[in-house]
Amino acid sequence: MAGPHAKAYMGWWGNIGSPKQKNVATYTVSPYATKPLKNNLYNAVFNTFRRTKNQALFIIIPAVVVWNVWVVARDYNEFLYTKAGREELERVNV
Repeated sequence: MAGPHAKAYMGWWGNIGSPKQKNVATYTVSPYATKPLKNNLYNAVFNTFRRTKNQALFIIIPAVVVWNVWVVARDYNEFLYTKAGREELERVNV
């Protein structure tokens, strides 16, 4: 038999008897040439500002509406616990 058969050992992983690959180029960047944290603080500040500015109206408008509803409900509740408020509530519920 010329080729490998079921009981033939062809070699360990990565070296299983095939010809070596040709024309494979490998490129790397020196760790001394890279600057992974370059402008990190600058970008963090301005990206945070930009993202906050873009989302501000989605937070501020509902917050103002909820705050106004809360204030009106609180004031009305306080009014109902006064003498005039009890008289009005009694007049309305009769």
